[in-house]
Amino acid sequence: MNQATDRKQSASNAIRQALTARKFKLAEKLALDSLRSQPLLAQNWVFLGEALLHQGCVQEAGHAFERGSVLDPQAQWGSEVQKVLAGKPPGDKREDLAELWQLQPAVTVAAAIMTRNEARCIVRCVNSLQDAVDEIIIIDSDSTDGTIELVEHMPKVKIIRSVALNDDFAWKRNQALPHIKSDWVLWVDADEWLFQEDIGAVRLAASMFHDRFQHTVLNVCQVNQIQGKISADYANPRMFPLNRGLHYYGRVHEQVVIEGEDMYDNRMMRRPVRIRLHHDGYEPAIMGQQNKLERNLRLLKLMVEQEPDNPGWLLYYGRETLATGDIEKAKALFLEAERLAPGKPNFGRLLDVLMYLNKIYMSTKDYEQAQRVCLRALEVQPNFPDAKYHLAKAKMRQAGVLLQQAERSLKESKEAFRTYRGTVTADAAIADWKADLALADLTAIAGKQAEAKAQYEQILGRHPELNMVLKKLAGMNNE
Repeated sequence: MNQATDRKQSASNAIRQALTARKFKLAEKLALDSLRSQPLLAQNWVFLGEALLHQGCVQEAGHAFERGSVLDPQAQWGSEVQKVLAGKPPGDKREDLAELWQLQPAVTVAAAIMTRNEARCIVRCVNSLQDAVDEIIIIDSDSTDGTIELVEHMPKVKIIRSVALNDDFAWKRNQALPHIKSDWVLWVDADEWLFQEDIGAVRLAASMFHDRFQHTVLNVCQVNQIQGKISADYANPRMFPLNRGLHYYGRVHEQVVIEGEDMYDNRMMRRPVRIRLHHDGYEPAIMGQQNKLERNLRLLKLMVEQEPDNPGWLLYYGRETLATGDIEKAKALFLEAERLAPGKPNFGRLLDVLMYLNKIYMSTKDYEQAQRVCLRALEVQPNFPDAKYHLAKAKMRQAGVLLQQAERSLKESKEAFRTYRGTVTADAAIADWKADLALADLTAIAGKQAEAKAQYEQILGRHPELNMVLKKLAGMNNE
Protein backbone atom coordinates (compact mmCIF):
# COMPACT_ATOMS: atom_id res chain seq x y z
CA MET A 1 0.00 0.00 0.00
CA ASN A 2 1.14 3.58 -0.69
CA GLN A 3 1.27 6.31 1.94
CA ALA A 4 -2.13 7.77 0.99
CA THR A 5 -3.77 4.35 1.33
CA ASP A 6 -2.00 3.79 4.65
CA ARG A 7 -3.30 7.11 5.98
CA LYS A 8 -6.82 6.33 4.80
CA GLN A 9 -6.75 2.91 6.46
CA SER A 10 -5.30 4.35 9.66
CA ALA A 11 -8.03 7.00 9.84
CA SER A 12 -10.76 4.41 9.23
CA ASN A 13 -9.36 2.14 11.93
CA ALA A 14 -9.29 5.01 14.44
CA ILE A 15 -12.95 5.86 13.75
CA ARG A 16 -13.98 2.20 14.04
CA GLN A 17 -12.16 1.90 17.36
CA ALA A 18 -13.91 5.00 18.71
CA LEU A 19 -17.31 3.65 17.62
CA THR A 20 -16.60 0.24 19.14
CA ALA A 21 -15.57 1.90 22.41
CA ARG A 22 -18.81 3.93 22.26
CA LYS A 23 -16.83 7.18 22.19
CA PHE A 24 -19.27 8.70 19.74
CA LYS A 25 -18.21 12.32 20.11
CA LEU A 26 -14.63 11.32 19.34
CA ALA A 27 -15.80 9.24 16.37
CA GLU A 28 -17.71 12.27 15.06
CA LYS A 29 -14.62 14.47 15.33
CA LEU A 30 -12.41 11.90 13.62
CA ALA A 31 -14.98 11.41 10.82
CA LEU A 32 -15.21 15.16 10.24
CA ASP A 33 -11.41 15.42 10.14
CA SER A 34 -11.28 12.63 7.57
CA LEU A 35 -14.02 14.26 5.46
CA ARG A 36 -11.97 17.44 5.11
CA SER A 37 -9.38 15.55 3.11
CA GLN A 38 -11.61 12.84 1.63
CA PRO A 39 -15.12 14.21 1.11
CA LEU A 40 -15.88 11.71 -1.68
CA LEU A 41 -15.16 8.63 0.40
CA ALA A 42 -18.58 7.18 1.19
CA GLN A 43 -17.35 5.34 4.29
CA ASN A 44 -16.46 8.65 5.99
CA TRP A 45 -20.07 9.82 5.68
CA VAL A 46 -21.32 6.49 6.99
CA PHE A 47 -19.00 6.76 10.00
CA LEU A 48 -20.27 10.28 10.66
CA GLY A 49 -23.87 9.12 10.35
CA GLU A 50 -23.32 6.30 12.84
CA ALA A 51 -21.61 8.62 15.33
CA LEU A 52 -24.45 11.17 15.09
CA LEU A 53 -27.15 8.51 15.33
CA HIS A 54 -25.71 7.15 18.58
CA GLN A 55 -25.76 10.70 19.96
CA GLY A 56 -29.47 11.02 19.20
CA CYS A 57 -28.98 13.41 16.27
CA VAL A 58 -31.23 11.43 13.97
CA GLN A 59 -31.97 14.12 11.38
CA GLU A 60 -28.29 15.02 11.09
CA ALA A 61 -27.38 11.34 10.81
CA GLY A 62 -29.84 11.04 7.95
CA HIS A 63 -28.03 13.79 6.04
CA ALA A 64 -24.71 11.97 6.47
CA PHE A 65 -26.10 8.58 5.47
CA GLU A 66 -27.71 10.16 2.41
CA ARG A 67 -24.34 11.44 1.19
CA GLY A 68 -22.74 8.08 1.81
CA SER A 69 -25.52 6.41 -0.19
CA VAL A 70 -25.18 8.84 -3.11
CA LEU A 71 -21.44 8.11 -3.28
CA ASP A 72 -21.87 4.34 -2.92
CA PRO A 73 -24.99 3.48 -4.94
CA GLN A 74 -24.58 -0.29 -4.61
CA ALA A 75 -24.33 -0.22 -0.82
CA GLN A 76 -26.39 -2.90 0.90
CA TRP A 77 -26.95 -1.00 4.13
CA GLY A 78 -29.23 1.75 2.78
CA SER A 79 -32.64 0.15 3.35
CA GLU A 80 -31.77 -1.03 6.86
CA VAL A 81 -30.55 2.43 7.85
CA GLN A 82 -33.76 3.99 6.54
CA LYS A 83 -35.81 1.62 8.70
CA VAL A 84 -33.81 2.61 11.77
CA LEU A 85 -34.11 6.33 11.05
CA ALA A 86 -37.83 6.09 10.34
CA GLY A 87 -38.50 4.71 13.79
CA LYS A 88 -36.79 7.51 15.72
CA PRO A 89 -37.62 11.17 16.49
CA PRO A 90 -35.43 13.73 14.66
CA GLY A 91 -33.49 14.71 17.79
CA ASP A 92 -31.76 18.00 18.51
CA LYS A 93 -30.73 20.12 15.56
CA ARG A 94 -26.98 20.67 15.37
CA GLU A 95 -26.39 24.25 14.33
CA ASP A 96 -22.64 23.62 14.28
CA LEU A 97 -23.19 21.21 11.38
CA ALA A 98 -25.58 23.39 9.37
CA GLU A 99 -22.85 24.59 7.01
CA LEU A 100 -21.80 20.98 6.31
CA TRP A 101 -25.19 20.13 4.84
CA GLN A 102 -25.33 23.14 2.54
CA LEU A 103 -24.53 22.42 -1.10
CA GLN A 104 -21.17 24.02 -1.63
CA PRO A 105 -20.81 25.21 -4.28
CA ALA A 106 -24.48 25.79 -5.11
CA VAL A 107 -24.40 24.47 -8.67
CA THR A 108 -27.21 24.39 -11.21
CA VAL A 109 -28.18 21.29 -13.19
CA ALA A 110 -30.03 20.87 -16.46
CA ALA A 111 -31.80 17.74 -17.63
CA ALA A 112 -31.45 17.03 -21.35
CA ILE A 113 -33.80 14.69 -23.22
CA MET A 114 -33.61 13.57 -26.85
CA THR A 115 -36.96 12.89 -28.47
CA ARG A 116 -38.55 11.61 -31.61
CA ASN A 117 -42.18 10.51 -31.32
CA GLU A 118 -42.12 9.89 -27.57
CA ALA A 119 -45.73 10.85 -26.77
CA ARG A 120 -46.13 7.57 -24.87
CA CYS A 121 -43.73 8.57 -22.12
CA ILE A 122 -42.44 12.15 -22.38
CA VAL A 123 -44.81 13.72 -19.83
CA ARG A 124 -43.91 11.08 -17.26
CA CYS A 125 -40.23 11.79 -17.82
CA VAL A 126 -40.49 15.59 -17.60
CA ASN A 127 -42.72 15.49 -14.52
CA SER A 128 -40.21 13.32 -12.66
CA LEU A 129 -37.46 15.92 -13.21
CA GLN A 130 -39.27 19.15 -12.30
CA ASP A 131 -38.01 19.36 -8.70
CA ALA A 132 -34.59 17.89 -9.41
CA VAL A 133 -33.16 20.32 -11.99
CA ASP A 134 -33.11 23.99 -12.96
CA GLU A 135 -33.90 23.61 -16.67
CA ILE A 136 -35.13 20.85 -18.96
CA ILE A 137 -33.80 20.86 -22.52
CA ILE A 138 -35.63 18.77 -25.11
CA ILE A 139 -33.80 18.06 -28.36
CA ASP A 140 -36.42 16.93 -30.84
CA SER A 141 -36.02 15.34 -34.27
CA ASP A 142 -39.25 16.32 -36.01
CA SER A 143 -41.71 14.36 -33.87
CA THR A 144 -45.08 13.85 -35.54
CA ASP A 145 -47.07 12.26 -32.70
CA GLY A 146 -47.61 15.36 -30.54
CA THR A 147 -44.57 14.85 -28.32
CA ILE A 148 -43.62 18.53 -28.27
CA GLU A 149 -47.17 19.78 -27.85
CA LEU A 150 -47.47 17.68 -24.68
CA VAL A 151 -44.55 19.35 -22.89
CA GLU A 152 -43.75 22.71 -24.50
CA HIS A 153 -45.81 24.65 -21.94
CA MET A 154 -44.51 22.75 -18.89
CA PRO A 155 -42.31 24.61 -16.37
CA LYS A 156 -38.55 24.78 -17.05
CA VAL A 157 -38.89 23.22 -20.51
CA LYS A 158 -36.93 24.59 -23.46
CA ILE A 159 -37.41 22.99 -26.89
CA ILE A 160 -34.68 22.68 -29.52
CA ARG A 161 -36.50 21.70 -32.69
CA SER A 162 -35.64 19.85 -35.89
CA VAL A 163 -32.27 18.45 -34.82
CA ALA A 164 -31.45 15.69 -37.30
CA LEU A 165 -30.18 12.37 -36.00
CA ASN A 166 -27.72 11.74 -38.86
CA ASP A 167 -27.27 8.14 -37.67
CA ASP A 168 -25.28 9.55 -34.76
CA PHE A 169 -26.79 9.93 -31.28
CA ALA A 170 -23.65 11.58 -29.91
CA TRP A 171 -23.86 14.25 -32.60
CA LYS A 172 -27.45 14.95 -31.67
CA ARG A 173 -26.65 15.22 -27.96
CA ASN A 174 -23.76 17.58 -28.63
CA GLN A 175 -26.05 19.94 -30.55
CA ALA A 176 -27.79 20.69 -27.26
CA LEU A 177 -24.73 21.60 -25.22
CA PRO A 178 -24.45 25.27 -26.35
CA HIS A 179 -28.11 25.83 -25.37
CA ILE A 180 -27.64 24.70 -21.75
CA LYS A 181 -27.12 27.48 -19.22
CA SER A 182 -26.58 25.33 -16.13
CA ASP A 183 -23.28 24.18 -14.59
CA TRP A 184 -24.02 20.48 -15.10
CA VAL A 185 -26.14 18.37 -17.39
CA LEU A 186 -27.97 15.13 -16.61
CA TRP A 187 -29.02 13.19 -19.70
CA VAL A 188 -32.28 11.29 -19.39
CA ASP A 189 -33.94 9.21 -22.09
CA ALA A 190 -37.59 9.90 -22.80
CA ASP A 191 -38.54 6.37 -21.73
CA GLU A 192 -36.91 6.89 -18.32
CA TRP A 193 -38.17 8.66 -15.22
CA LEU A 194 -36.32 9.69 -12.09
CA PHE A 195 -36.86 7.89 -8.79
CA GLN A 196 -38.81 10.16 -6.47
CA GLU A 197 -36.35 9.34 -3.66
CA ASP A 198 -33.41 10.60 -5.75
CA ILE A 199 -34.68 14.09 -6.57
CA GLY A 200 -32.32 15.67 -4.04
CA ALA A 201 -29.41 13.49 -5.13
CA VAL A 202 -29.08 15.24 -8.51
CA ARG A 203 -27.89 18.61 -7.25
CA LEU A 204 -26.12 16.97 -4.30
CA ALA A 205 -23.96 14.82 -6.59
CA ALA A 206 -23.12 17.77 -8.87
CA SER A 207 -22.16 19.91 -5.88
CA MET A 208 -19.97 17.23 -4.29
CA PHE A 209 -17.96 16.66 -7.46
CA HIS A 210 -17.98 20.18 -8.95
CA ASP A 211 -14.60 21.42 -7.70
CA ARG A 212 -12.88 18.05 -7.35
CA PHE A 213 -11.86 17.09 -10.87
CA GLN A 214 -11.61 18.91 -14.19
CA HIS A 215 -13.08 16.03 -16.18
CA THR A 216 -15.76 14.23 -14.19
CA VAL A 217 -18.38 11.86 -15.55
CA LEU A 218 -20.98 10.46 -13.18
CA ASN A 219 -22.59 7.14 -13.98
CA VAL A 220 -26.25 6.87 -13.04
CA CYS A 221 -28.26 3.72 -12.43
CA GLN A 222 -30.75 2.60 -15.07
CA VAL A 223 -33.34 0.30 -13.48
CA ASN A 224 -34.67 -1.76 -16.37
CA GLN A 225 -38.16 -3.24 -16.31
CA ILE A 226 -38.44 -6.15 -18.73
CA GLN A 227 -41.43 -8.52 -18.66
CA GLY A 228 -41.96 -8.12 -14.96
CA LYS A 229 -38.29 -8.46 -14.02
CA ILE A 230 -36.12 -5.68 -12.61
CA SER A 231 -32.39 -5.30 -13.27
CA ALA A 232 -30.09 -2.44 -12.35
CA ASP A 233 -27.25 -1.14 -14.55
CA TYR A 234 -24.89 1.23 -12.72
CA ALA A 235 -22.64 2.00 -15.69
CA ASN A 236 -24.49 4.73 -17.62
CA PRO A 237 -22.34 7.84 -18.20
CA ARG A 238 -25.01 10.53 -18.10
CA MET A 239 -23.93 13.47 -15.94
CA PHE A 240 -21.01 15.87 -16.35
CA PRO A 241 -20.04 19.54 -15.91
CA LEU A 242 -20.27 21.88 -18.88
CA ASN A 243 -17.59 24.12 -20.38
CA ARG A 244 -14.78 21.72 -19.51
CA GLY A 245 -14.21 20.16 -22.91
CA LEU A 246 -16.50 17.16 -22.43
CA HIS A 247 -18.88 15.90 -25.06
CA TYR A 248 -20.44 12.68 -26.34
CA TYR A 249 -18.83 10.31 -28.84
CA GLY A 250 -20.25 7.30 -30.70
CA ARG A 251 -23.19 6.72 -33.03
CA VAL A 252 -25.06 4.64 -30.43
CA HIS A 253 -24.36 3.63 -26.80
CA GLU A 254 -22.46 6.89 -26.88
CA GLN A 255 -19.75 7.75 -24.34
CA VAL A 256 -18.60 10.96 -22.68
CA VAL A 257 -15.04 11.86 -23.71
CA ILE A 258 -12.62 14.75 -23.56
CA GLU A 259 -12.98 16.49 -26.91
CA GLY A 260 -10.23 15.41 -29.27
CA GLU A 261 -8.92 12.70 -26.94
CA ASP A 262 -9.11 8.92 -26.82
CA MET A 263 -12.27 7.31 -25.45
CA TYR A 264 -10.19 5.74 -22.67
CA ASP A 265 -8.15 8.80 -21.68
CA ASN A 266 -6.98 8.27 -18.10
CA ARG A 267 -7.64 11.89 -17.11
CA MET A 268 -11.35 11.14 -16.92
CA MET A 269 -12.73 10.66 -13.42
CA ARG A 270 -15.66 8.24 -13.71
CA ARG A 271 -17.75 7.56 -10.63
CA PRO A 272 -21.12 5.90 -10.03
CA VAL A 273 -23.67 7.85 -7.99
CA ARG A 274 -27.09 7.00 -6.63
CA ILE A 275 -29.24 8.69 -9.22
CA ARG A 276 -31.70 6.05 -10.37
CA LEU A 277 -33.85 6.11 -13.47
CA HIS A 278 -36.74 3.76 -14.11
CA HIS A 279 -36.62 2.47 -17.69
CA ASP A 280 -39.19 0.49 -19.67
CA GLY A 281 -37.77 1.00 -23.17
CA TYR A 282 -36.37 -2.54 -23.35
CA GLU A 283 -39.80 -4.13 -23.09
CA PRO A 284 -40.09 -6.37 -26.19
CA ALA A 285 -43.27 -4.70 -27.41
CA ILE A 286 -41.66 -1.25 -27.26
CA MET A 287 -38.40 -2.43 -28.82
CA GLY A 288 -40.39 -3.93 -31.67
CA GLN A 289 -42.41 -0.79 -32.26
CA GLN A 290 -39.33 1.39 -32.56
CA ASN A 291 -37.05 -1.10 -34.34
CA LYS A 292 -34.37 -0.28 -31.76
CA LEU A 293 -32.44 -3.51 -32.12
CA GLU A 294 -32.18 -3.29 -35.90
CA ARG A 295 -31.12 0.37 -35.66
CA ASN A 296 -28.52 -0.33 -32.96
CA LEU A 297 -26.99 -3.21 -34.91
CA ARG A 298 -26.63 -1.04 -38.00
CA LEU A 299 -24.98 1.82 -36.09
CA LEU A 300 -22.72 -0.46 -34.07
CA LYS A 301 -21.53 -2.17 -37.23
CA LEU A 302 -20.48 1.27 -38.48
CA MET A 303 -18.64 2.00 -35.22
CA VAL A 304 -16.76 -1.31 -35.33
CA GLU A 305 -15.77 -0.64 -38.93
CA GLN A 306 -14.63 2.85 -37.91
CA GLU A 307 -12.71 1.67 -34.82
CA PRO A 308 -11.97 -2.05 -35.16
CA ASP A 309 -9.53 -2.01 -32.22
CA ASN A 310 -12.02 -0.52 -29.73
CA PRO A 311 -13.29 -3.28 -27.38
CA GLY A 312 -16.21 -1.12 -26.25
CA TRP A 313 -17.95 -1.11 -29.61
CA LEU A 314 -17.32 -4.85 -29.97
CA LEU A 315 -18.94 -5.43 -26.58
CA TYR A 316 -22.07 -3.51 -27.53
CA TYR A 317 -22.19 -5.06 -31.01
CA GLY A 318 -21.86 -8.51 -29.47
CA ARG A 319 -24.58 -7.81 -26.93
CA GLU A 320 -27.07 -6.65 -29.56
CA THR A 321 -26.10 -9.52 -31.86
CA LEU A 322 -26.71 -12.01 -29.05
CA ALA A 323 -30.21 -10.57 -28.66
CA THR A 324 -30.92 -11.61 -32.26
CA GLY A 325 -30.00 -15.21 -31.46
CA ASP A 326 -26.82 -15.28 -33.56
CA ILE A 327 -24.71 -16.96 -30.89
CA GLU A 328 -21.64 -17.76 -33.00
CA LYS A 329 -21.24 -14.23 -34.32
CA ALA A 330 -21.79 -12.77 -30.85
CA LYS A 331 -19.16 -15.11 -29.40
CA ALA A 332 -16.64 -14.05 -32.04
CA LEU A 333 -17.27 -10.38 -31.23
CA PHE A 334 -16.88 -10.92 -27.47
CA LEU A 335 -13.69 -12.94 -27.95
CA GLU A 336 -12.25 -10.15 -30.09
CA ALA A 337 -13.22 -7.59 -27.43
CA GLU A 338 -11.43 -9.69 -24.80
CA ARG A 339 -8.35 -9.97 -27.02
CA LEU A 340 -8.20 -6.20 -27.52
CA ALA A 341 -8.95 -5.21 -23.91
CA PRO A 342 -5.31 -5.32 -22.65
CA GLY A 343 -4.43 -2.66 -25.22
CA LYS A 344 -6.96 -0.30 -23.62
CA PRO A 345 -6.08 -0.32 -19.89
CA ASN A 346 -8.92 2.05 -19.04
CA PHE A 347 -11.56 -0.11 -20.73
CA GLY A 348 -13.76 -0.82 -17.74
CA ARG A 349 -16.20 -3.36 -19.18
CA LEU A 350 -14.06 -6.49 -19.55
CA LEU A 351 -16.12 -8.21 -16.86
CA ASP A 352 -19.22 -7.63 -19.01
CA VAL A 353 -17.47 -9.24 -21.98
CA LEU A 354 -16.50 -12.29 -19.94
CA MET A 355 -19.94 -12.73 -18.43
CA TYR A 356 -21.55 -12.64 -21.88
CA LEU A 357 -19.09 -15.32 -22.98
CA ASN A 358 -20.05 -17.34 -19.92
CA LYS A 359 -23.70 -17.03 -20.88
CA ILE A 360 -22.95 -18.31 -24.37
CA TYR A 361 -20.85 -21.23 -23.17
CA MET A 362 -23.50 -22.21 -20.63
CA SER A 363 -26.20 -22.11 -23.33
CA THR A 364 -24.12 -24.44 -25.51
CA LYS A 365 -23.28 -26.72 -22.52
CA ASP A 366 -19.56 -26.02 -22.84
CA TYR A 367 -19.06 -26.00 -19.08
CA GLU A 368 -15.26 -26.15 -19.23
CA GLN A 369 -15.09 -22.91 -21.21
CA ALA A 370 -17.76 -21.36 -18.98
CA GLN A 371 -15.56 -22.02 -15.97
CA ARG A 372 -12.46 -20.67 -17.72
CA VAL A 373 -14.04 -17.28 -18.49
CA CYS A 374 -15.24 -17.03 -14.88
CA LEU A 375 -11.71 -17.68 -13.67
CA ARG A 376 -10.41 -15.02 -16.09
CA ALA A 377 -12.98 -12.59 -14.66
CA LEU A 378 -11.76 -13.36 -11.14
CA GLU A 379 -8.22 -12.56 -12.24
CA VAL A 380 -9.49 -9.12 -13.26
CA GLN A 381 -11.63 -8.61 -10.13
CA PRO A 382 -11.12 -11.27 -7.43
CA ASN A 383 -14.28 -10.36 -5.50
CA PHE A 384 -16.68 -10.07 -8.48
CA PRO A 385 -19.85 -11.81 -7.22
CA ASP A 386 -21.18 -12.71 -10.68
CA ALA A 387 -18.03 -14.61 -11.61
CA LYS A 388 -18.08 -16.59 -8.36
CA TYR A 389 -21.77 -17.42 -8.80
CA HIS A 390 -21.52 -18.44 -12.46
CA LEU A 391 -18.37 -20.46 -11.77
CA ALA A 392 -20.37 -22.45 -9.21
CA LYS A 393 -23.28 -22.87 -11.65
CA ALA A 394 -20.95 -24.15 -14.38
CA LYS A 395 -19.41 -26.65 -11.96
CA MET A 396 -22.85 -27.79 -10.84
CA ARG A 397 -24.01 -28.31 -14.41
CA GLN A 398 -20.80 -30.12 -15.25
CA ALA A 399 -21.15 -32.27 -12.13
CA GLY A 400 -24.70 -33.16 -13.16
CA VAL A 401 -23.49 -34.23 -16.59
CA LEU A 402 -20.64 -36.25 -15.06
CA LEU A 403 -23.02 -37.96 -12.64
CA GLN A 404 -25.31 -38.92 -15.51
CA GLN A 405 -22.32 -40.24 -17.44
CA ALA A 406 -21.15 -42.16 -14.38
CA GLU A 407 -24.58 -43.76 -13.94
CA ARG A 408 -24.63 -44.80 -17.58
CA SER A 409 -21.09 -46.26 -17.37
CA LEU A 410 -21.95 -48.22 -14.20
CA LYS A 411 -24.98 -49.78 -15.84
CA GLU A 412 -22.92 -50.55 -18.93
CA SER A 413 -20.25 -52.20 -16.76
CA LYS A 414 -22.83 -54.73 -15.59
CA GLU A 415 -24.22 -55.27 -19.07
CA ALA A 416 -20.72 -55.84 -20.48
CA PHE A 417 -20.42 -59.14 -18.62
CA ARG A 418 -22.88 -60.66 -21.10
CA THR A 419 -20.55 -60.16 -24.03
CA TYR A 420 -17.03 -59.76 -22.65
CA ARG A 421 -14.80 -62.76 -23.36
CA GLY A 422 -11.35 -61.20 -23.22
CA THR A 423 -8.06 -62.72 -22.08
CA VAL A 424 -7.96 -60.62 -18.87
CA THR A 425 -10.48 -61.90 -16.34
CA ALA A 426 -13.07 -59.28 -15.39
CA ASP A 427 -13.82 -58.52 -11.72
CA ALA A 428 -16.97 -60.53 -11.05
CA ALA A 429 -17.79 -58.42 -8.01
CA ILE A 430 -18.65 -55.57 -10.38
CA ALA A 431 -21.64 -57.45 -11.72
CA ASP A 432 -22.42 -58.96 -8.32
CA TRP A 433 -22.47 -55.88 -6.06
CA LYS A 434 -19.81 -53.18 -6.80
CA ALA A 435 -21.74 -51.48 -9.63
CA ASP A 436 -24.96 -51.60 -7.60
CA LEU A 437 -23.20 -50.02 -4.61
CA ALA A 438 -21.79 -47.22 -6.77
CA LEU A 439 -25.26 -46.64 -8.24
CA ALA A 440 -26.70 -46.43 -4.73
CA ASP A 441 -23.98 -43.87 -3.87
CA LEU A 442 -25.02 -41.79 -6.88
CA THR A 443 -28.64 -41.94 -5.72
CA ALA A 444 -27.55 -40.66 -2.29
CA ILE A 445 -25.48 -37.88 -3.86
CA ALA A 446 -28.58 -36.83 -5.81
CA GLY A 447 -30.39 -36.36 -2.49
CA LYS A 448 -32.79 -39.30 -2.91
CA GLN A 449 -32.14 -40.68 0.53
CA ALA A 450 -35.08 -43.08 0.79
CA GLU A 451 -34.34 -44.60 -2.61
CA ALA A 452 -30.65 -44.91 -1.79
CA LYS A 453 -31.43 -46.58 1.53
CA ALA A 454 -33.59 -49.18 -0.22
CA GLN A 455 -30.75 -49.88 -2.67
CA TYR A 456 -28.22 -50.33 0.16
CA GLU A 457 -30.59 -52.70 1.96
CA GLN A 458 -31.02 -54.82 -1.18
CA ILE A 459 -27.24 -55.13 -1.53
CA LEU A 460 -26.88 -56.00 2.17
CA GLY A 461 -29.59 -58.64 1.82
CA ARG A 462 -27.43 -60.39 -0.78
CA HIS A 463 -24.12 -59.67 0.93
CA PRO A 464 -24.53 -59.25 4.73
CA GLU A 465 -20.71 -59.37 5.09
CA LEU A 466 -20.25 -55.96 3.43
CA ASN A 467 -19.39 -53.75 6.41
CA MET A 468 -19.07 -50.67 4.20
CA VAL A 469 -22.77 -50.96 3.38
CA LEU A 470 -23.64 -51.39 7.08
CA LYS A 471 -21.76 -48.18 7.84
CA LYS A 472 -23.56 -46.26 5.10
CA LEU A 473 -26.95 -47.38 6.42
CA ALA A 474 -25.95 -46.60 10.01
CA GLY A 475 -24.95 -43.11 8.93
CA MET A 476 -28.27 -42.57 7.16
CA ASN A 477 -30.22 -43.78 10.20
CA ASN A 478 -28.38 -41.33 12.46
CA GLU A 479 -29.19 -38.30 10.31
